Amino acid sequence: MITKVLINLLSLVLVSAKVVENTEKTVEYDLPVFNLESGFYEESSVNLKIETSDPDAIIYYTIDGSIPNENSTIYENPITLKNKSLEENILSAYKQVEPSQSFAPTEKINKANVIRAIAKYPNKNNTFSEVVSKTYWVGMNRKKLYGDLPLISLMTDSDNLFDYEKGIYILGKDYDDWLNENPENINVSDYLRKANYSRKGKTSEVPAFIEYFPAEKNRQGFSDNVGIRIMGGASRSFIQKSFRVTYREEYGKKNLKYDLFKRNSRSDGKGPITKYKSFNIRNGGNDNGYTYFRDTLFQTLIRDRDFDTQSQDLAVLYLDGEFWGVYQLTENYSEHYIENNYDIDKDNVAIIKKYNVEAGVDSDLAIFNKIINFIESENMADPKNYAKVAKQFDINAFAWYGAFISYIENRDSMFNDNNWAFWHVREPVPGVSYGDGMWRFMLFDTEFGAGTYRDASDYVNSVILRNALNSTSTLGNNIGSKLLVSLIKNRDFKNLFINALCDVRNINFALDRVNSLIDELDERIRIVMEEQFVRYFKKEGNKDEPIKRYTDSLENLKTWINGRHSIYMDYLSDVFNYTPAVEVTVTSNKFKKGGFTINGGSTVFNKEYKGLYFKENVLYLTATPSRGRTFKYWKIKNCKFANPNYSVNTKQSKLKKATVGIYPSKGCKVVAYFK
Repeated sequence: MITKVLINLLSLVLVSAKVVENTEKTVEYDLPVFNLESGFYEESSVNLKIETSDPDAIIYYTIDGSIPNENSTIYENPITLKNKSLEENILSAYKQVEPSQSFAPTEKINKANVIRAIAKYPNKNNTFSEVVSKTYWVGMNRKKLYGDLPLISLMTDSDNLFDYEKGIYILGKDYDDWLNENPENINVSDYLRKANYSRKGKTSEVPAFIEYFPAEKNRQGFSDNVGIRIMGGASRSFIQKSFRVTYREEYGKKNLKYDLFKRNSRSDGKGPITKYKSFNIRNGGNDNGYTYFRDTLFQTLIRDRDFDTQSQDLAVLYLDGEFWGVYQLTENYSEHYIENNYDIDKDNVAIIKKYNVEAGVDSDLAIFNKIINFIESENMADPKNYAKVAKQFDINAFAWYGAFISYIENRDSMFNDNNWAFWHVREPVPGVSYGDGMWRFMLFDTEFGAGTYRDASDYVNSVILRNALNSTSTLGNNIGSKLLVSLIKNRDFKNLFINALCDVRNINFALDRVNSLIDELDERIRIVMEEQFVRYFKKEGNKDEPIKRYTDSLENLKTWINGRHSIYMDYLSDVFNYTPAVEVTVTSNKFKKGGFTINGGSTVFNKEYKGLYFKENVLYLTATPSRGRTFKYWKIKNCKFANPNYSVNTKQSKLKKATVGIYPSKGCKVVAYFK
């Protein structure tokens, strides 16, 4: 295999990261060749051979994830690889990674062999090849250990993570300096403490090597040199931290071109995602130590609505060969995400995240604040004001976001002044979907809901919506509440919002749908929970069953979800002072001829639908004829059309209108007729 190397070697680190200045000459030399591919080997031992075609080449290698150099071990004979899990813990033994500094696993955790090699060519000006890196799980059965979970192996010099001054995973020097500034800081909550792991931005990024092993293969799916940094908010202070993985030309590749998330389609609906600039390896956020998959569950259930959601998958991470736990792989929001999802130039994108400019220029924040201030200060009951807002701010998405947050009772959202982001095109692009300059919502970090940190019976405690609608409440002064209090004065928005509240419960969180997805995620993740418990929670003398922490959390989630569904409509009735909701049945004269959508949703129903709605609110239905078929009319029973001039007289041409609004009553049934 041939690759390019630098004639003038400035740094082995730069070589491994493929940093090549334009002024440097490059010459092609052989890379070290391994006789074994990365992956799982069930044999008790395997022999690894490393060769080059140049007999005079000197091969150096490491077994700890660090970049080899002339001080590393010289390869002379085949390396016998065994099950490294039998060796002592190294990185996982560090306790200085979170404020209590009290935990390290008491048992030997699973480990892989990580081998990194580089070749030196004495007869060619002592130039070096690039680094070749491989991961080997020896004497281990992947299927028994991890089922169908993908695996990730990250390698980096351990100093990048655990060095007192520069390590980004530990408390380190930043923490000591912060304590020395004010001894009272010792009383601050863990998640507010400043430490090395608090560092953000590109300057906190360190070079690393990643290997990804998809669920369906025992061998590597892709491998690349990348940059990694710690990401997240409060969860930075957890023992198990999250990573952002970024591709840059200075590391070797501008983008990852790989099907990382199966069937991941562009947000504009124009085909699949073909590349990623970055992605997250997330520790589950607030759900860390519980089910780990709440955010995956919630974003999957709500992804058909009118805002961006992050495609996700579950995976197992090994860090420098040590088991680092179960994680969520998620898309990362950035200007590159917008470019890859909408074909909008990344330099024409502004992203505002909690009043910070994540992409764009400082003036973009002023533009964002202008429309937000207009919504908050002007009378939205005035149709002119509302129409002005509708051209600049995605009202439909905000209604759905508020409804979703209310249903799962998320206590770390826009209605708590946290975890919100909007994007727009800085200069409108005519003819491009979503290129109109409207501010659009981006959903992330949804896991602080459905009873996280609380008892399963918490489903009856619905404070988010009530407080959001009350400008004098403790939560009434946040951006989410201010927007909702103002917008709901508009009759059209109130109708839209209440329909969204109903549809979140009736459609997105329909019990069969949500419980089926919970069972699917449980089936995938349960297999690794015992190992996860040993890695992060098991202490000396702890006699709990290894997965009890997980199974208890799972049952709490299920109880909450099912309880929420049972009481939610009564709760909404109380909040809005409506009469009890009634069941509406919608069907087709023949589903082969056509179906329907509810309240402008994207789901076309091809079987009878039943849902609970309010008599005081207009329910909108849209007929969707099958190819070659034609919609004829709607027929209703025990309900009335919102338009008093509408009738079922098929001789009236206006009955060709596919969308109809109705006020439901008890026993309401609606039939779409097609021919």
